[in-house]
Formats: sequence, structure tokens, C-alpha cells
Amino acid sequence: MASLEKALTYESKPARIGLFFSSLTLPAWGIVAPLALLTFIFVDIANVVTHSDDLIKTLGYTFAAALFFVCGVVITGILKDNTLRVSREGINLPLFLAAGNNFERFIDFRDIEKIFVKGEDLTSHKLKLIFKMKSGGSVTLDCAYLDHLDLEHLVVSLSLWCDPSCLSEKVYELKDNLAQSDQYGLLSYTRMWEEELGNRYSATAFMPLSPGKSLLDGQLKVIRQLTFGGWSAVYLCQEANTRLKVLKESVLPASVGAGMKEKAEAMFLKESVLLMKLSHPNIVKVYEHFVEDGRHYMVLDYINGQNMRQLVKSSGPQHQLDVINWAFTLTDILAYLHSQHPPLVHRDLTPDNIVVDSDGTIMLIDFGAANELLGTATGTLVGKQCYISPEQFRGKAQAISDLYSLGATLYYLLTARDPEALATSSPRTVAPYINEDLDKLIMDLTAVDTKDRLQTAEDVHKRLQQLKDKMKTTLVKV
Repeated sequence: MASLEKALTYESKPARIGLFFSSLTLPAWGIVAPLALLTFIFVDIANVVTHSDDLIKTLGYTFAAALFFVCGVVITGILKDNTLRVSREGINLPLFLAAGNNFERFIDFRDIEKIFVKGEDLTSHKLKLIFKMKSGGSVTLDCAYLDHLDLEHLVVSLSLWCDPSCLSEKVYELKDNLAQSDQYGLLSYTRMWEEELGNRYSATAFMPLSPGKSLLDGQLKVIRQLTFGGWSAVYLCQEANTRLKVLKESVLPASVGAGMKEKAEAMFLKESVLLMKLSHPNIVKVYEHFVEDGRHYMVLDYINGQNMRQLVKSSGPQHQLDVINWAFTLTDILAYLHSQHPPLVHRDLTPDNIVVDSDGTIMLIDFGAANELLGTATGTLVGKQCYISPEQFRGKAQAISDLYSLGATLYYLLTARDPEALATSSPRTVAPYINEDLDKLIMDLTAVDTKDRLQTAEDVHKRLQQLKDKMKTTLVKV
């Protein structure tokens, strides 16, 4: 089997009609013809022995019955073959589509000269994908004959595995439109497929920087790689042979169209400028943004400490009062971000992105431009799946989405377990000793419907203060 092959059902209307009539005539070619054939073979042949004049007539009937039966089987088999098989190497076509490709069932991605989208309304399925081959063939796929999710997988596969030069800009527009679809109440699966396919294959084209590599005319030197995934990496660097810095690197895949690439780069620059203007004691400082050898970089402060996930893994669930104090700080950070003009949405508030430094101060790191750049360019979902809100999963992140992530993070700190994705979290279901008011706060933060969720960081701050005052009063009475 070809690598990562997926079968897509192609329900062609002409094929369905043909199959319907083939089924109607089944008694004739599927039952009568074989019986007639057997009769001609065993009965008429016996008569021919005694009446040699009937030989030609008998052979004619026999041949006609056999031909009728074989044609019925072959035609039905062709009409029932309704599967497109997509792999890294190419596409296997159903038999009835092979005629346009010089009767070759396999479309090799290397043989594709150009792929066009025929049709104006990208929000409907009344479109056609037209494949022009270098070898002279041409295949037309009607998008209406593919299920919504199968169409997404096909378009994502084309954007990842075909030569970018053979894809028209409209193919990328169709992919983006499918990714934004809300047909199933959550999100179309384009983003998850793209992340899966990209991580397995496309990301192999991205080569991280080696230790000792110099950037900015020698001002920055890479010491070692901290993390690497997809089309980005994070490095520990030394600035001017003195201070340590963190360098975030992002690369746009070659499969990204020119229009999308320009849009993503403009957004990266805009958000980098906004981040460099931020000044908060609990947000890691972004110093600089630059482009070198076609790769985008941001220079950030180096924070010496461990992230919240490492902390919980080493010491288990955290004390409720510590979690409440951290929640105050995180809420203040979100209030600051959301008060910017325009408001800044972190989109990736998770235990992995909160660092406790050497003196116990928590710092919010790893947000914004680099992740959002890749999210725009490739459709990769920003934020760990267990910590993102349903509306962010649909590609519609807003300030209130960060509050959902805050609640999910507090749940993890209290229970040492990742929350259930796209659900309301209640730490008391795991740890019954958790304070009821604290449990209720987290449930209100992680409400699936935004109308039921706490609306602003200021609202969260008030609830936290009420909770802390109530807990103090209870302790005094005890």
C-alpha cells in the first residue's frame, strides 16, 4: 500500500444512474444469461451431435449469452468502482475516470502540469478540479461527488504533495475556504489533517539551525536547540558573547501560495511590532524581529526555570492556594493583553507556556506571531487541543477564548491531568477535596457556550478575590 493512503468515495451521478439500470437488468444478465449459457452448452451441444446443421446456430446463441453475461459483470464492476485513493505518490482513479488520462488509472503527482478550479462560488460544491498532465491527459473531478470531508482531504493532499507551481491560486483559496467551514458544528478537519500529513512528510524539508550558527552578522550565535516541531524551532542563543536569549524561528512551507505567503508575512510583521511594544512584568519580553535566508525570527528574553507541566510532573497536583495566586497573575496578564488596541489574544495559554522562574515568578511565554503565522499559512491549529475553546477550534478565536484556556490550565494544575477537549472541566470529579467555589469558577471559565462563560478577565479577577476572601474567612473560623 502506498504511504498514508486514504480512500475517498467519489459518488458520480452518471455512475449511480448507470448502476441503477444495471441493477434493474440484473435478472436478465445475471440470472437468465448464465442459465441460457448452461442450456446451450449442455443441451444444444448434445443436439448438435445428432443434428450437425444446428452447430453454427448453437455456437451463436452460446456466444451471445456469454457476451451478455460478461458485459453485465464488467459494466457493473466499473460502475461500482467509486473510490479515489490518495497517497503521497499520487491518486488512483476509478475506472470510469481513467479514459481522460489516456486510460491510465494512476495520476502521478510528478506528471501534473497544472490543477485548476472551475467555478466561481468557492462556498458551494458546484466546482470542478481539472488536472492537466504533462503526458497529455486530462481528468476532471466534480467536487459535488465528494463528501465535504473527503474533498478537504484531497485538497490538503494536493497542497502538500504537489509541486506548488502546478497549483492555481484558486486551489489554495478553496483549501482555506474549506478550513473555515462550520458545516459540522465544530471545525472541518482540514487543520488536523494538514498537521498530521505535514508532520509526517512536509516537515522533513525543514532543517533546523545547527549549534554554532551565527545570525544578524554574528550578533547572535546558536548554542542549542530547545524545541522543534513542524515548520518552526526554538533555540537558546548567546547575544554578543554575553547575554542568553531565546530565538524563535518560523518557516513558510514551499506549498504556500504567493498570495497567502504575502498575507502571512505581513501579519507576522504586524504582530511582532505589537509584541515588541508590550511591557508587563509577567510577559516574556520580545526584543526584535528579523528575516534572514527567507526565515522569520523573533528574539526573546531567556527565562531560567521550568514550565508548569514540568512542575506538575515532578511534584504532582498543586496546592489550591498556590493555584489561586497563580490564577490572579494569569488573569492580570490576560486583562493587559485584552486591553491593547487592538486586543491581543494569546491563543495558546497552556501549562507548557507558563514558566516558573528561579525566584517563583510566573512568566507567560511563546505566544503570537510565530504560531499565528503558521496557522494562517498552513491551517495548523494554534493551541493544544485540550486547552482550546470550541469557538477557537472553529477558527474564531476571541478574547473570551483565552479565559477558556485559563480554566483548562487551572484544572491541570489542580488535578495533574489534561482536561477533556472541547468540554466543561470540573476538577472535583477527579479530586473531590477541591473547594466547591473554585470548582464552580473553573466550570464557568470552561463553559462550552460563550454565553455561559465568564466574559472578561476583570470578571475572573472579581470571582477570584471573592473566593480568596471566603477561604480566608473559613480558615479564621477554623
